Amino acid sequence: KRVINPIYVDLSPPERELYDRVSHYVKNEYWSCRNNNKSILNLLTYQREICSSAYALRCTLEKKKDRSQDLEKILQLTQQLTVSSKLKEVINILDQVEGQVIIFTEYRATQKYIAYFLENAGYSTILFNGGLSSNGKEWIKKIFQNKKDILISTEAGSQGLNLQFCNIIINYDLPWNPMKIEQRIGRVHRLGQSQDVYIYNLATRNTVEEKILNILFRKINLFKQVIGDMKNVLIDFEKGKSIQSNIIKIVGEAEDDNELEEKFNKLVEEELIVD
Repeated sequence: KRVINPIYVDLSPPERELYDRVSHYVKNEYWSCRNNNKSILNLLTYQREICSSAYALRCTLEKKKDRSQDLEKILQLTQQLTVSSKLKEVINILDQVEGQVIIFTEYRATQKYIAYFLENAGYSTILFNGGLSSNGKEWIKKIFQNKKDILISTEAGSQGLNLQFCNIIINYDLPWNPMKIEQRIGRVHRLGQSQDVYIYNLATRNTVEEKILNILFRKINLFKQVIGDMKNVLIDFEKGKSIQSNIIKIVGEAEDDNELEEKFNKLVEEELIVD
């Protein structure tokens, strides 16, 4: 079986201030970009990274030249945060489970951040990302299987790896595409798996991430399907639409939480068809 555990994490007051500032900035800049026909790629990155870790956003902003006053303030706030509420929840999960664990994140910066704190907490970790050669990937797999407690992987580990000796997955952050969740789970829930597979999906409460978890998974009954029979879920990208761009459009244009909810529901109807 697949046992799905959605976990909603409350942000600390400093984390909430940072999240609200980023969302406010994204909202304001969205209209500026739209009116001036500019790319919203940076805004998409900021909104996604803040749902992953302050450290991921910090690394992105530190590389950016000519930061505005607003971005400077956001950068300062990221530098003041140490252990995130989400990371504390990961440690709670690790204290309750037995066996090896795979933690998935979309960002290398978050990957390094998680590894740093878990190593300091006494866990043995190893990293898997797209920078590895084919031989390197196999080597990492063997080291994890034989010597390490936790594999921390980016999306590079969601395809081509067979890890059925492990049966616990923590999705530290959520891809804005449910098919990628299935790819992650497919690393362990596959032929040769002899145990139930436990999946912990983390989402920060009262954020875009929570909306995605609620609407893209719960409201279309993907939890009942155990995010499982994905052949029953069709995502139409062929009309030139991007679910990520649509999400950032919703964030930019919604006037309040009610409209945000309404627009997310409409997105599900337009983008996802459940058979």
